[in-house]
Amino acid sequence: MAQPNDLQHMEPLELIRALRLAGRAREAQALGAQLSASADPGCWIGQLGIDLSFAGLHADAEKHLKRALADASVSHLDRYMLAEELAIVQFILGKFHEANELYRVIRGPAYADAFHHLILGAHPSWRSAMSEKLLGMEEPVAGKRIFIPSEGGFGDFVQFSRYVDVLLREGARAVVMEQFPGWNEIVRQSGAVMLSMATEEQRAIELERCDRVTFGFSLYARYQRSPYFPAENPAARVAIDPAQTLSGAANALLSADTKRPKIGLVWTSASGVRHEPYRSIPLERLEPVLANRACRFYSLQVGEISDDTRAVMQRHDVIDMAPHLLTFGDTARVLEQFDLLITIDTGTAHLAGALNRPVWVLLAQACDARWLDCQRFTPWYPSMRLYRQTELGDWTQPLADLQADLSAFSTQAPVENL
Repeated sequence: MAQPNDLQHMEPLELIRALRLAGRAREAQALGAQLSASADPGCWIGQLGIDLSFAGLHADAEKHLKRALADASVSHLDRYMLAEELAIVQFILGKFHEANELYRVIRGPAYADAFHHLILGAHPSWRSAMSEKLLGMEEPVAGKRIFIPSEGGFGDFVQFSRYVDVLLREGARAVVMEQFPGWNEIVRQSGAVMLSMATEEQRAIELERCDRVTFGFSLYARYQRSPYFPAENPAARVAIDPAQTLSGAANALLSADTKRPKIGLVWTSASGVRHEPYRSIPLERLEPVLANRACRFYSLQVGEISDDTRAVMQRHDVIDMAPHLLTFGDTARVLEQFDLLITIDTGTAHLAGALNRPVWVLLAQACDARWLDCQRFTPWYPSMRLYRQTELGDWTQPLADLQADLSAFSTQAPVENL
């Protein structure tokens, strides 16, 4: 992290990034707004637009990204990068149809080479697939074997798996989805829908076998033509394997308290995506929520937990379920027994939504573009409720709203749960 003395010698864009990453969002935005309003910001306006987008200044970002794209001298690779960021900004601003049309262009064959370099890296096994096999936005799929390599994380896999059935309805002969260990426990396979492990060896085999290659985000661009009605049921391909069960120890923890509503918790992510450090929230900030003694709280937080965080959990008698969550199938089976999940934007949030379990999601002001400009409800998952920052880094209002709603939720729970 940059020290105060280091900040004095940084260029403006570097300073905006350093302030944002240090959690000093208000200062980063103030400097970004000042630079945006300048007649001569002293930097490439395309990069300025990208940094303003990261800082949550989406209206200013849109203006500069459009100006940069109007420059005919911009390289093909830079044009892809700028267009993708502009689509992200327009989705967040609620300009769905503009964003969708732009996204469909850059996700098509015309940008296959740029997609290969910027998204997939320079691995040679991809080059022929990108130039010869990338599925076009309007291209028929009847009779074709479609390979969907992994892109993004588990949440993306869950959200975009709904489009697999659209491919089948259009006549695809087979669909192969790439997956990581443990993901198979929540996916409904069939004779025409298969899973493939995300290894270099297996990927090379599937690239050779398939007729066309596409990606989850590309299927979103192909099929999601309206922000209001997702093209498929979110649970179209998400299901819990009935042959698998939770351990006896996990069931004992979940059945120990039968009177209070069971509330799951996820508060931080280790993925390091562009939205950090604002996507995660310290558990200490959730203490007013945890003080609701009408509820019983369970942590689904996997990974290392600090001593300070562990102390908060002990102070509020939060039960740690992490040792019993070996796969996403385990997580799904736990979610079935919860009355509610409170979480940040994670794969677990998508899994709960796809399973139609009640889930409340805390979102940063500069959150992922998939949440569009939705303030409370999202078309992606009927059982999901959003709590969104109005100022980057400030959780005060979202937590106050969530705390009030949880108080009402706990008093309205079924009599047998109280």
